[in-house]
Amino acid sequence: MRIALEFSADQGSVHRARLGYAFSLFCAIRGHHIVSNDETDSADVYLTYATRHEYPKCKPLIRLSSLYRTRSIREQAPPPAKFERDGQETVLFYPPDPGAEPDWLAEIFEWVSCADEYSIQKRDSVGRIDFRDSYAGRHGLDVGIPYAAVAMQFLQQTLSNSVPGLMFEPEFGFEEGTHFVINTHDVDILPAGYFGSIQRLAKYALISLMVFKSPKLAAVQVGKVFSMAAGGINPLDQTPNLLRKEMRNDVGATYFFIPRRQHRRDANYGITDPALRTLMEFVKQQGMEVALHGSYKSLDCRDGLASEFNCLREQELRPQGNRQHWLRFTLEKLIPAVELSGALYDSSIGWNHLGFRAGACFPYPPYNFEYERPASFLEIPLVVMEQGLVTGGRPEERWFGDVARILSTSRRYGWGGVSILWHPTAFGGGQLPMEIERVFWKLIEQKKQWNDTWTSCIDLVKAISDRYINAGLLPRGYGSECFSVESFARPERIPESEMAIPGVQPEIN
Repeated sequence: MRIALEFSADQGSVHRARLGYAFSLFCAIRGHHIVSNDETDSADVYLTYATRHEYPKCKPLIRLSSLYRTRSIREQAPPPAKFERDGQETVLFYPPDPGAEPDWLAEIFEWVSCADEYSIQKRDSVGRIDFRDSYAGRHGLDVGIPYAAVAMQFLQQTLSNSVPGLMFEPEFGFEEGTHFVINTHDVDILPAGYFGSIQRLAKYALISLMVFKSPKLAAVQVGKVFSMAAGGINPLDQTPNLLRKEMRNDVGATYFFIPRRQHRRDANYGITDPALRTLMEFVKQQGMEVALHGSYKSLDCRDGLASEFNCLREQELRPQGNRQHWLRFTLEKLIPAVELSGALYDSSIGWNHLGFRAGACFPYPPYNFEYERPASFLEIPLVVMEQGLVTGGRPEERWFGDVARILSTSRRYGWGGVSILWHPTAFGGGQLPMEIERVFWKLIEQKKQWNDTWTSCIDLVKAISDRYINAGLLPRGYGSECFSVESFARPERIPESEMAIPGVQPEIN
């Protein structure tokens, strides 16, 4: 569908930049063509904020309520109001007059830009915004609903109703019905020798007892301590086994590695450790992605994240994306830091539990409020972290259903592109209950039935970036070097019989 957007005379440059961003994002996600000002006669339908317009009277016209008002980023967003149409409900930042069309572009913008977060000054003990202080937390909203995608669906339905005779076929550039699940693993620790692993297992047992309130899990972990002390295998050495099983199941993955140790909460390894170098080469050799896990203090100075990208590049790696360790970030620091680093994507915007932090079940360039424009990279929303299942207080038998509902919701609103996170230590029962591992493999078992494509961050970015470039949301030339045939060629995978890594234990069945 070819869509033209018209602003009213009283909407200033900032107003237009923000709503224009939302419009371009809607078109990119839904596969519409944006009609420029000098091509308006060719539009199939017109969206307008103006009370008077000069478009052809024979063409369908949708007048959006002009409700959005620019405000300081230190000012909180207005409280939500319930909205219902044709049996579907949502909440709106800007409720319209009865019978009027909501300002759907404003609704999309408020969610995807996370504008309200800039007004929150309180931080938790890690330095993050606590979910309870967020817009959804303050107002008791269900973050299992991708509100930006819901707003897009309402707008899509309005457009479809306005041109009932128009055959609309979105151009996704991939198989129709495909839903992308981005499979990621944050490598926070590596086996630290016999005594180091014994100590960490004991620490996990204490956390299970004091934080997770699970004596059963603590008892299992204490048992693994005694088993390892008696000469048994190390249950924390899971990354090579995870890689093998992912390859057998034909799924892609991104492994995030921390390059620096500047804080006690950082990784227990160093970027120059031979064992780490061997592991990262092994990940690359299998065609998986090695990316940056920005260290705990990586955003504390302006070029901290960029220097950590350089650390990996000095190891002859080519990281193209980032996720912040402990999800320790605020948007006013994260967005400029990722732009400065030259990364193609980030996957930090999410909570340490299930849900859509930015109301999005699709990748998007975050909004840069400093320059009033889209950021120069894609954000891949993080919607599931396995630890959130344990801390959520729900019984184990519901965990698979909880994750399946999040993925089903994403699937309902389009082709998606959401990230899930399982740490390698979540496997093997050394850190978390064995049910966590079973949920992961059960999701993979269902991927064919659900038509889910499990892939890496960079493979998703390669598959979808053109739609954002064409919509004017990403710069021309974005990813051109990374996506060249030579640089993107996958190495030939090592046969499984030859996968043994020096110093790594055999597979744990």
